[in-house]
Amino acid sequence: MYRLGLAGVAIGPAFLATLLPASAIGVPIGLAIGGVGSLYALTTSLRGRKARPRPSGPVLLRRASLRRRSAKLPSTAEQRLALADTLAAAVDLRAEPEAPPTRETAIARILGRILDSWNVTDLSELSRDMTIALTQLERLLKAGPGEAGRIAQMFQRPDVVLKLREEIERIAEARVAYDRAFAAFQATALMFAASPRPRTLTEALHSLGTVDEDLWHRIVLEHDPADPAQRSAALWCVTQPECDRATVAAYLARLPEEAQLQNAEIDGDLDFLAQVRRIIDNCNAGIYRTQELAHVPDRDSAPALAEELDGLAVLNREARWPDPQCILVSLEGRTPRPRPAWDIAQGGLVAAPHRADYL
Repeated sequence: MYRLGLAGVAIGPAFLATLLPASAIGVPIGLAIGGVGSLYALTTSLRGRKARPRPSGPVLLRRASLRRRSAKLPSTAEQRLALADTLAAAVDLRAEPEAPPTRETAIARILGRILDSWNVTDLSELSRDMTIALTQLERLLKAGPGEAGRIAQMFQRPDVVLKLREEIERIAEARVAYDRAFAAFQATALMFAASPRPRTLTEALHSLGTVDEDLWHRIVLEHDPADPAQRSAALWCVTQPECDRATVAAYLARLPEEAQLQNAEIDGDLDFLAQVRRIIDNCNAGIYRTQELAHVPDRDSAPALAEELDGLAVLNREARWPDPQCILVSLEGRTPRPRPAWDIAQGGLVAAPHRADYL
């Protein structure tokens, strides 16, 4: 029973559900609860084993791993000090009540539950084997994919601990997304309260000083290419390295509207053409890494853009630009959140932002 208690806490991804607030963090909760199958698999595999009881308490590492104690590990006393530092992150003093845990907070709470299952309240009470088990689990949860795979082989169930690490990664990503959205909300609220406000939409975007991928996406989708100020703002959005791939794809798909490239060539707007060419090159080179928003390409967008590029090549008598491959790819993701406080035509904020539109 003691062994099962450890298995259930240390490995079962279901414990991640207890780390999260009951409010709006649906995806991490779903991922956490989805790990109950892993918990069951581990406890079932351990239930049938008749290993002799160990006075030092149960561990999840293979016996051979404990016998071949890694020379890279510090002394037991040093490991305990490091674990104490990790456990100190169990309470995230920076978090809002509804914020998902950070990676550090999630790991600290998992290790704390393990200690609870062992009835250990003082790290000095940990045996050598238990200390190594916690240290290796912590290292695995923080390691990159390659290193985590190597450490996982020390455990009785490598597949289960690696699945737990993957779920920790997803919760960490959820926290990063939350922090980014909250920063955008705060920056927008400060801008609305400031006086004077930026004169143009592009100035406003630059003045925010933070990423707001949902606002950028809305501007790209709704801007009027015939309005120089709106066109400039949309172009500014997609030239940012943090711009979502769905937003870049949507922008490129809209270039045939108003024959933007051909008209720019006729008007001698070489700066606009140079920036668009750079966006296409960056798109094909995989420079845009952010991918949070969903994108379903229109079947007519690629042929229309190809025709626009053909026309540009005829006008400038230069080598035809490459087709942007990113507009052909379907991207899984969430629906963009609304940004009703912004008026694209008027070029700025027209109302105070609502927290619910961001988080």
